[in-house]
Amino acid sequence: MYKKNSEKGQILLIVVITMIVALTVGLSVASRTVTELRLSKQNEESQRAFNAAEAGIDRVLQQGGTISIPETLGNNSDFIVSSEEYSGAQILLNNGEQVDQDVGADVWLSDYPDFANQIGSRKLTIYWGDNDQVNCSASNPVRPALEVVILHRDITDLSVTKYIYDTCSDPVRISGTLDLSNYGSYTDISGLPGEIFRNKIRNPIIINNGIIMKIIPLYNSTTVAIIAEEVPGYTQSLPSQGSVIESTGTSGETVRRITYYQSYPQLPIEVFPYNIISQ
Repeated sequence: MYKKNSEKGQILLIVVITMIVALTVGLSVASRTVTELRLSKQNEESQRAFNAAEAGIDRVLQQGGTISIPETLGNNSDFIVSSEEYSGAQILLNNGEQVDQDVGADVWLSDYPDFANQIGSRKLTIYWGDNDQVNCSASNPVRPALEVVILHRDITDLSVTKYIYDTCSDPVRISGTLDLSNYGSYTDISGLPGEIFRNKIRNPIIINNGIIMKIIPLYNSTTVAIIAEEVPGYTQSLPSQGSVIESTGTSGETVRRITYYQSYPQLPIEVFPYNIISQ
């Protein structure tokens, strides 16, 4: 009789354990399902918010201006967009993105597109070279040099000044360098916190009646900064170089932001012929 009751207790224990295991598995499956559904919803909202931010960028590129009141799309998402001119006494070319080797970027020294208000009596210092671009030989990453071409005076009667800056003395590199430059680490550039450049031109470029300047990295693409210093009696900074557009897309609780730099078009070939910078 005692043995029979003992067996009933064991059966009850097995049933309870089985129920606990089944409940644990069921809760685990349910929890995983809920988590996957939540992640799927978040991913969907994230993609909708990103698409909305892209739509905001496209809208401003086509129509200009800003969109300060949220504009709702048909997929339960909306966007707002701000656009500011990129100018000042201290700028990063391409808004901090690398300037392409042998292609370069324009620095406007007058107003786009009519070349009015030309800069005069300004000293420009150029910084370039990312922190890991230290090699003068063909090994990567190669230390870049710069070619700088400046158009000034009058658009109908252009005067051209060209500089070449290189901190490498390797005979394979540029011969007959027009201007020397300093090599090292320059981290304390007012207005550009956190930026590190390995090269700096030794003597600032004096700008008088400047129209436009093209900066072309040689041997490697690189980040470039321009610092405009005042000459006594003049307070003019660099004119607008384009616009920085920031679009914020929202879907549900998800927010995505896109920053887009819109530079002015490269100077037309009839104004800035290629043979000027290839000589």
